[in-house]
Amino acid sequence: MVYESDERETWVEISLDAPSETSALQSVVSTATSVGSGALGLARFATETSIYMVTESTKAITKSILDTVVPVAVNAIVSRIDINEIVKEHVDVNEIVAQADITPILDRVPMAEIADYVIEEIDLPSLVRESTGGVADGLLGTIRFQAIQTDNLVSQIVDRILFRGTKRADAREVSVDHAHI
Repeated sequence: MVYESDERETWVEISLDAPSETSALQSVVSTATSVGSGALGLARFATETSIYMVTESTKAITKSILDTVVPVAVNAIVSRIDINEIVKEHVDVNEIVAQADITPILDRVPMAEIADYVIEEIDLPSLVRESTGGVADGLLGTIRFQAIQTDNLVSQIVDRILFRGTKRADAREVSVDHAHI
């Protein structure tokens, strides 16, 4: 039955008692439920996709801004402070050095080149010649003196064996005196 009101509204009265009308109603309700469910699913998908896209876009924009702004800000801050003073006040360099493995550092040091440079700068060959020359001169003087003493001793033995006099003894003393000079 259809009733019309004064304001031109149409009212539909549905009777649940009629079996043919119930089937049609179930079909309409089922279709409406499916359409409504699909619409809600579509709305949910659209909402989730939009939120995901907004989140990812926000992350990308934020990362881009931070990648641009942070280095500039850090450089501006660092240029206004004395890093060396901060390190002196807050860093225990001795502790860092104590924990450091110096073997790789020493492996990079050109020891042979440094040694060659030092030898050139102090003129080591000249120093060796001068010092060994003095030692050699002293040694040579000592050997000469010992040779003279040995010669005098042999001369004394020969003089006694041959019963020679004191003339030789005077010559020996003169030779020994000249050796000390």
